[in-house]
This record gives sequence, structure tokens and C-alpha cells, in this order.
Amino acid sequence: MARLLADAGYPAGAIHTEQTGTDTLSSVRAVAAIVRGKSPIYACTSAYHLPRCLLLLRLAGIRARACPPPPVPAATSQWLRWYWRLRETPALPYDVLLMLWLRATGKV
Repeated sequence: MARLLADAGYPAGAIHTEQTGTDTLSSVRAVAAIVRGKSPIYACTSAYHLPRCLLLLRLAGIRARACPPPPVPAATSQWLRWYWRLRETPALPYDVLLMLWLRATGKV
């Protein structure tokens, strides 16, 4: 994503990558610690993953906006596209519940 943003003309100093997260929720928690109090914040990820990322960032208290997602390569199979979409179905409510619990316990 950082390369795509740089190729799109975003200055290198405005692009901050998070490399410690092992999943979406841990990445959002790390990002929240890095960007708290800064704005604007743009989430940059694939189209299928963007809604969950934005929701979790907002639940973490970050006023995030979406970058336009990169296009899916034409060679990507329909099965793979559906796999990506379908895995978000259980992941979104699961991560939302975890984020709400983390907020309630003061861990975000």
C-alpha cells in the first residue's frame, strides 16, 4: 500500500506503515497509539477489507477516512474474490465485539 500511495503522488513523509500487527485488530490498536491526536488519517487497504478497518479505527477513537482502494487485478479469480468477501462476514462482528470490550476495559 505504501508503494501505491507513493506512486499516486502522496509525499513519503505523509505515509506511515504499521508493521507490528498480526491481524486487523492488533494493527488498528497499534495505529491508534501512533496517530492519536493527528488528522487527517486515511485508511489504505483493499476494497473488501476497508469497511472493517474504518469501523475499527473509528471505534478506537480515530477519525479515519478511506483512501480509494487499489483495483483488483483482472486475473484474480471470482472464487478468490468471494473468499475475501466471505471471510469478512464473521471477522467484522468478531473484531467489533473485541474492540468494544477493549474500549470498555480501557485498553484502547
